[in-house]
Amino acid sequence: MEKLPSASLLKEILINYFNEVKGILGVAICDRNGFIIASESKQENEEESDEIIGALSAMLDSYIERIKAEFGKSDTFFNITSTADKKFIFSSMGPNSILTTVAEQSTTDIELKVYSEHIASKIELVLSTNEEVSPKIPEIIKALSKTRGGQLPNMEGEYSNKIILLGDYAVGKTSLIRRYTENKFERDYISTIGVQISKKIIQLSEQTKMNFIIWDIGGQVAQMAPYRAKFYNGANAAFIVIDRSRPENLDSVEKWYNDIKKSIQRNIPIVIVGNKSDLVDKIAISEEELKEVAKQFGFHYIVTSALTGENVSDAFFYIAYRVIETL
Repeated sequence: MEKLPSASLLKEILINYFNEVKGILGVAICDRNGFIIASESKQENEEESDEIIGALSAMLDSYIERIKAEFGKSDTFFNITSTADKKFIFSSMGPNSILTTVAEQSTTDIELKVYSEHIASKIELVLSTNEEVSPKIPEIIKALSKTRGGQLPNMEGEYSNKIILLGDYAVGKTSLIRRYTENKFERDYISTIGVQISKKIIQLSEQTKMNFIIWDIGGQVAQMAPYRAKFYNGANAAFIVIDRSRPENLDSVEKWYNDIKKSIQRNIPIVIVGNKSDLVDKIAISEEELKEVAKQFGFHYIVTSALTGENVSDAFFYIAYRVIETL
């Protein structure tokens, strides 16, 4: 992927946001003090565009102190405020920015939450001087935005979700988990022997929490065979992780899927995770190839980078919503 200057990359990300969510009228990226870094409007003439951006700026000025009071120093938050004919959405996925969106009332809350959090994550990566960020919106985000008939989860309480991460040695399972749970990446590689268990709680809505219990299962197929059924038992979902820089790794999807079926009799959500997407010059497995294999098995797929954090949270959010749908 050709590197784009930050301003151009931010613009392309916002344009893709517009193209995917039809009801969006205007967007602005601002810092935590309300200073606008970049903005775009969908209106065709300049007067309408200025009107939308003006309304967005006014709403931002009105709510920036409230946001600070409500969310304090929290790096992540999501809020929807409705007026008579518009919705204003404030989303933050890191310490550097707030994504503010103005949309038509007809745009569903779930679309606005899923897309704005994804776009806010990309913006954080760009503003953190990481230019290896794809402006494309993953297919999995489009699927996630259509869950539950456009409604946010309305179930109250805290729910547990056991997810297993499978894949050959050195595909980056442990790194993905560390990036998700601790927002860290370590370059030194230590192979997981057996299983490691991590936990993380995420807020799906004001009333709904998801407690992820994440099982990182070692890639040594032969050695772990006697214990695998025990490790898989009770899993609600699975990631099959592949290393996109190793062309033969795509063939492992069927092997790991068959392994799951031996131990888990019911159907569970499974996502193919194409990791190490930051190794642009070494990519041997294209996104189109991932898509074809996912379609063959009836899975969704997503490309990620544990190094940069790109799309990592999106993969876990997708699983959280899919599990909530089955409850």
